[in-house]
This record gives sequence, structure tokens and C-alpha cells, in this order.
Amino acid sequence: MKKRMNIIAGALLQESNTFSSASSDLASFYDYFYREGDEMLADDAPASELSGMVRAAREEGANLLPTLAAQACSSGPIQRTALDRLKLNLLERIEAYPEVDGVLIVMHGAWVAEDQDDADGEILSAVREKVGRDIPIVVTLDSHANVTRSIVEQADAVIGYRTFPHIDYAETGYRAAQLLISILRDGLKPHMKYVKLPMIVPAEAHVTYENPMSDLWGEALKGESGGDSLATSLFIVQPWLDVAELGCSVVVVGRDAERAEREARRLAELLWNRRKQFDIELKSVEEIGDLLEAGRRDGPIVASDSADSPGAGSPGDSNAVLKQLLSMGVGERFTCLLTMVDAAAARQAAACAVGSVVKLTVGHSVSVEFGEPLEIEGVVEYASLSGTFAFGGGTVANMMANMGQCAVVRIGRIHLLLMELPTFTGDPAMYRSVGLEPLDADLVLVKSAAQFRAEYEQIRHGGIYILDTPGASTANLLSLQFKKAPRPLYPFEDGF
Repeated sequence: MKKRMNIIAGALLQESNTFSSASSDLASFYDYFYREGDEMLADDAPASELSGMVRAAREEGANLLPTLAAQACSSGPIQRTALDRLKLNLLERIEAYPEVDGVLIVMHGAWVAEDQDDADGEILSAVREKVGRDIPIVVTLDSHANVTRSIVEQADAVIGYRTFPHIDYAETGYRAAQLLISILRDGLKPHMKYVKLPMIVPAEAHVTYENPMSDLWGEALKGESGGDSLATSLFIVQPWLDVAELGCSVVVVGRDAERAEREARRLAELLWNRRKQFDIELKSVEEIGDLLEAGRRDGPIVASDSADSPGAGSPGDSNAVLKQLLSMGVGERFTCLLTMVDAAAARQAAACAVGSVVKLTVGHSVSVEFGEPLEIEGVVEYASLSGTFAFGGGTVANMMANMGQCAVVRIGRIHLLLMELPTFTGDPAMYRSVGLEPLDADLVLVKSAAQFRAEYEQIRHGGIYILDTPGASTANLLSLQFKKAPRPLYPFEDGF
């Protein structure tokens, strides 16, 4: 009887923003998602890359050997002690398996530690050292990964998401597992070719069902169907990353080295030639106020304060939009839903009785470089010592978000959701979990670059706009002060 393939499966994910004051520790992973051993492959696990790997393994009769699956909300650089602990846990669980044929690792690809620009590369190098050079390793990465030489050197193949907003987590894991199984079962010898481009572009323009990404992916799929590639990945790097190897990348995995190299360079040239098509329009809060006053809307205006997006590593604690809406008197005439991370204010409000009046100091408890706290007075509409909600399919189906202690404070017609812990805010389920209905509002604020579109574009709305606000994940890339990034680098330089 033919021996079943034994395949290690593990996941360690976090996205870093080096311009963010937020810090990440082990608790960040325990609060968001942390599973060990068999529980990480259980039937109730989220529809993530791992679930796709499980499906492929079952179809092909392979054994998946579970290790560690840990993920945290995006943040600033992770603490060295936390990274070491996670890495050690993963390696110890890998070492516990005496017979291993291959390895599947789920990573983000833009993870930075206090003293390490490439945390993903560090972990992958440690895994490679543990299993040896003869064991094939296939890695999945977020399409916002900053693909480094270390990642490419240590992996036999890299597979990235094909959608943004990201909705193909499971499909990505499935494709990665199928590729590894072909290596193990069919003797496939993949050639991986990698081209780095000296460019970054606003994340708000990375949406894959619109141009320029739609056309670029059309070209990539054309190369796959023509046999130039087995698996092509376009990595449009998240731009808030001041590291020495920063840049977008094209990775092609093929059967033939020359064809794969040629295809990677073709796509890289197409991407570079379209760099200016990624420019986006930003709206001021005052302009959003004018749109509200103008009326004639078939649903709420959805405005993204993407500069303060927890999903992009910002603390989520900016009060810039709230302050401007209050100064403009918008909350006297229009129903507005806002969100803010402020642990002290959330705990204070959550301890109050619903219906009571509370005075709070809110905002910039972490991002002190971008603003000052704001004094408010409002009525507590909702309070919880444990706020959770389930993400919709546009994020990771079945994944639970943990807001910690949370409360809704109403200031006129502004409903401010205060939360203790940062989480991805681009799902209407967040507001609905605390008794607020986005469809009943005039203005709905999200703190997300584009992931929110997966859910909010499915509901009736009166327009979607990106705000020009201060923050660590701003779309105004020229306002960021890069020190370590390679130069020349578009958009800071061009024509080189």
C-alpha cells in the first residue's frame, strides 16, 4: 500500500505598520485567534487558508499534521519576546513529528519585529533549518506582502491571494496544498522566479475587480492558461512599511525556469507601466458634510478613515472625524455611526448604566503624535463587558472579532462605538452587534482601506469615500517620512 503523505500545517500571521505607535505582544494573538494542535483543523475553524488545505488533503488522501495557528490584528512592530515565543512554539510542534514529507505555512508577508524587518523570513528560515533542504515548503502570503529574498530562498513555492478585498483565503490554501501534493506525489520540480519593483501605491487602489488590478490579473491568468506559469502572484505591497527591501513584487512558479522568468518580467513591466493608475481621490470631512447637506441619497454615505485603520496597523484611536463633525454641527442634523479604540474610555463607559450621562476623554491614547484627546459628554446607549461579533464572508467566515469591553455613547445624533481592543472594522456586523443599524444612518464611518468594500458594497449606500485624515496608515503616501526604504522609490521619485 502506498504511504500517505505527511504534511506539516501551521499559520503565523500579522501585518505590521512601522509608522504606528501601537505595539503587539502575545496577548494580541490570544485575543484575536490562537489554536494549537488538532483544534486548529477542527470543523468549526474559520474558512481560512487552513480550511482550504484541509479540503485538499482530504481529497488527495494526505495527512495534515497540525502545529500552531495564531493571528493578531494588524499593529506596529511585534515585541521580540513575543515573536520568539511564537516561533519556539511552532518549531517545537514541528519537531514532534518524526516523519514529514512536506510543509504548508500560512503567513502574511509584511510582519516586522522590534529588531527585525522581516519576521516572516526569520520564521521561515527557522522552519527550513528544522526540516532540512530536502523537505519542500509551500507558503501562502497576503497579496499585500513585502516579499523578501529570504522568503523566496527558503520556500519552494509562494502562493498569494488573488482578491482584494480578500475573499479567497480558503481557495489560496487549497491551491498551495495542491501544488505541494503535486511536488510530493508527481515529482513536480517547481521553478520560482521573483521580480521586485521600486514602487508603492495607496492600498485603497489595490481592489482587484477594478482597474488597474483587474487588467493586471487578467494578464496573469493569461500567462497561467498559456503554460508560462503554474501559479502567479501579484504582491502590491502594503505601503506603511519602512524597511530596506520595500517594494511590490511579482512571483511566478513554473515548470520551466526560462518561461517563468520571462513571465515574471513581463508582468512586472506591466505593473510598473500602470503605476500612475493607482492614484486615488481623497475627501475632506468638510466635503462629506456638504454631501450630507445636499441630500438625494439612496442609503448612508460610507466614509473610510483609512489613515486610522486597525486592519492596516493603526491604533484605531483617532478622534479627528468626530472632532470635525462636532465642530460642523453635523450631529445635530444627521445620524452618524463612528468607531474608536480607547481602552480607558471604553471601560469607563461600559461600567455605566444604559441611559446614564457620561463625560469622557476620548481618542489619541496611543497615537499621540497625530492628535490630542477630546472631551465629550453623551448618553450611554449600549454597554458590554465582552463585545464580540462574527465577521461576514468578506473577511474570514466564522471568525469572531473581540472588541473587549465596549459601549455606544450618543452625542446628539452621533453614535460613537468605543472599544477596548482593536479589530477589523469594515463589517456592518460590528455596528449591528451593539444595536446600531448602518442602513438607518446618514453617515457610517469605517476604519479600513478597502477590505470594508466586500461587505459594504453589498448593502444599499449613498456613496463610498476615502477621507484625507492624519494617521499611520494614510493614503497620502508622500506625507510619510521613510528612512530605511530603498531609493529611488515611486511615488517619491519617478522617471528612473
